[in-house]
Amino acid sequence: MKRELVSLALCELDERYISETETFSPAAARGFPERTVPMKRKRILTLVLAAALILALGVTVYAASGLGMIASHRMPETGEYTDLASLPQIEKTVGYPVTVPERFSDGYAFSYLRVRGEAEFSETGETEREFYGVHALYTKPGEADRWLDLAPFLAPAATGPSERRTLGGVEVTFSSDHYKVVPEDYEKTEADLAREAEGHYYISFGSDGIEEYDFAFASFVLGSVEYVLTDTAASGDSFDQLAQMALELIAAAEN
Repeated sequence: MKRELVSLALCELDERYISETETFSPAAARGFPERTVPMKRKRILTLVLAAALILALGVTVYAASGLGMIASHRMPETGEYTDLASLPQIEKTVGYPVTVPERFSDGYAFSYLRVRGEAEFSETGETEREFYGVHALYTKPGEADRWLDLAPFLAPAATGPSERRTLGGVEVTFSSDHYKVVPEDYEKTEADLAREAEGHYYISFGSDGIEEYDFAFASFVLGSVEYVLTDTAASGDSFDQLAQMALELIAAAEN
């Protein structure tokens, strides 16, 4: 599976493709931890990436928070928007301020926005909190996609950030994760085990071959809303690029 397939899956996802996460199963979430990507609640994108992996690979993944398990959840007012004229209505639907710029100074431009139902579940599968997440895709010719994700702030990430910066008076945390998707018969190497122990390294089983992906994240909280910017093709200067986007986003939210 190539990175383009992941991007395509992210862009073309339909609600019916995430049925495995819409009905939360504690047994599925706990039964095979070594075959589950323990993606962090801090990364709202990971819910979408999880669904993409289910669609493309048949891999079952859930997002784990410091509080419980987060999964896609059927809600009455989800939808997709290709322009930002509907932001006032979206804010009424989700119940919190939504700042989604038309474009950033680096050339990334708004493509579309999705409002999804999400929920936090207890270990017994009971719904503890329902909320709407906002997921906006940004594209730039010749470059990998980037995402801006918003949701009510629930809890800090299970693993610490790689770096912290204060931008526009707001603390922004940066981290990068490596995702490795492998065949069912793959045996973890000593290097795999060592990197898993260090954190920010995740293996999921179920693909035909070995594919590896690097993602960089910048996240911050404004009021009660968490914003997460994601570079889906992380490189050495991803943190600097995401920092500039975060600074512009913070300024836009304050205006």
